Amino acid sequence: MENSIYFAQVKNYLQQLTPSEQADVIQFYQEYAVDAQLSGTRLMSELGTPKQLAQRILVDYSLRVADEEDIPTDDDSRQGHQNWIKQELKLISTVLEGLLSSIVWLPAMLLILICLFAAIITAVIVIVVLIYYLLTGVFQIIGGLAVLPNNWATGLYQGGIGLIIVGLQLVIWPLGAAIIRSVFQMLMQFVKYIGRRFSHKNNGVTRHA
Repeated sequence: MENSIYFAQVKNYLQQLTPSEQADVIQFYQEYAVDAQLSGTRLMSELGTPKQLAQRILVDYSLRVADEEDIPTDDDSRQGHQNWIKQELKLISTVLEGLLSSIVWLPAMLLILICLFAAIITAVIVIVVLIYYLLTGVFQIIGGLAVLPNNWATGLYQGGIGLIIVGLQLVIWPLGAAIIRSVFQMLMQFVKYIGRRFSHKNNGVTRHA
């Protein structure tokens, strides 16, 4: 394959980047190919197929963008949290798509999917448990109020237990949110680790836009 055709195909896979970013990264690899005297099969052997190279570039670009984004704190706006979540999901999607371009990386892709599934299950379990205890406290209060006219001691006891359980939600919900956040942060660290291994696999020559 002629180098001009090769890099034209690489550019076609870089539509997520701006025209200036595409031109910059294509120029970098064209100069690299000239300096290393790469062409034809040697070029493919060194950099992979046009799609594989483009996927490594996109993964590297997404990793750079993700590293520049600060993790939102509890004081940040809701819009900031939503944008951060969208950015992280986009990174996962880009890394998975990149790994899919090479059969060698399929085990890593499957491992990420398993970890993602485990993180989602963990979040669901934590939320369900939190809701269960919240509803338990509410029903305890309602039950206490219902029996209060007939047996004030039992009513006060049951209602008091309910109030304690509901009050504990002020501590339990932030704790649950912290657990979910920690699980997904560990997932993202793993995704970024695999992404970096993938994007820099060929002698460290991968260049982001």
